[in-house]
Amino acid sequence: MEFLRAASVDEALAAARDGAAFVAGGTNLVPDVLFGRKKISRAVDISRLDELRYIEEADGKIRIGALATVTDLLDSDLIRTAASPLHESALEFAGPLVRNRASVAGNLMDASPAADLAPPLLAQDAIVELVSVEGERALPLSEFFLDYRKTAVRPEELVTAIVIDPLGAEDRCAYYKLQLRRAMAIAVVGVAVVLRMNRGVCAEAVIGLGAVAAIPYRAHAAEAHLRGKEIGEVEIESAAAAAADSAQPIDDVRASASYRRKMCGVLVRRMLRKAMGMPQTVAV
Repeated sequence: MEFLRAASVDEALAAARDGAAFVAGGTNLVPDVLFGRKKISRAVDISRLDELRYIEEADGKIRIGALATVTDLLDSDLIRTAASPLHESALEFAGPLVRNRASVAGNLMDASPAADLAPPLLAQDAIVELVSVEGERALPLSEFFLDYRKTAVRPEELVTAIVIDPLGAEDRCAYYKLQLRRAMAIAVVGVAVVLRMNRGVCAEAVIGLGAVAAIPYRAHAAEAHLRGKEIGEVEIESAAAAAADSAQPIDDVRASASYRRKMCGVLVRRMLRKAMGMPQTVAV
């Protein structure tokens, strides 16, 4: 395998040909190559491209450079205050050593159904910015994941940034990762909820789900039960039921499909109640 270290984005794009793969933190790609799950002819190292490592607010949006690490998310006051579900997901992400290396774009590019950062980014209407030698384009994260471990990124295309809408003063949110232990664990179910409120009415609702289908996704049917309404018990129960119905989980070593589907509804209910400041019910 050929290995090239790029000194600029242009150099990286020029080298990305004939089955090349971009390497940043390598926390997903390296194990895949070592265990034979992926075969690449050329690795293009972009880890030293500082122009792709930043977190900033510009034009009313939060921009996260592709090479920002999970530790960068944790260290950012902007993420903590204006994207708190993303901050909470970073807290639950692997351990310190992995957080220091794993990039935000890398977590998305791996396209795992259980990608920790995907549900909160979906919940804040993330847009993925990409570039190739042919030009630039932007893609909603809700259209980014195509199938298990497959994305809409074209050959020789590089993710440069992820852009999200910051939370407003009236907005409500919550995040939870169900896992078998509290460190270095893959999600059994991941749920992120963002409710954009206007004078007590839910102007927009976004629910991001992970580990309950082949891809992370938005629970559109569940969102429809909340949008344009004052959110109470009836709306929450309807949304929770719709979220469970949307799930298409699998059986694996972490949980059965039936358990995942049930917990999808349970956790959506709990996160909606948490977001709205309502007491949690005991029954599931």
